[in-house]
Amino acid sequence: MSTATLTTSVEKIQPTAIIKLDGPLNDFHAKELIGIIDDLLPQNFVHFIINFDKCIEVNNYGVSVLISLISSINAKQGKLIFTKVDAHLEKKLKMMGLAAYAEFYSEDKVALESLIQKL
Repeated sequence: MSTATLTTSVEKIQPTAIIKLDGPLNDFHAKELIGIIDDLLPQNFVHFIINFDKCIEVNNYGVSVLISLISSINAKQGKLIFTKVDAHLEKKLKMMGLAAYAEFYSEDKVALESLIQKL
């Protein structure tokens, strides 16, 4: 079991927030992500790009947190995008059905450009 903690950084580009994860998205660490998004939604941030470049682990609890965020984001007609997801994690997230609710991109910039084109 990892003893590392999750740290996040948030870049705000209204109405989108880019959240960069550093560390494990598991167990109690994953709840931090819920708090961040719950704080941003009332501020009219509705689109979220979650960057997994430095995310070292995502367990089933972390996946369940991501699933729980989908309903909050969808309620605001927002979009959820994952970037910098390694092949193993992408396969896991797609097997869990997240591809139906979230898009996958290689880079934050490409994801942001895609959102702008759709607005």
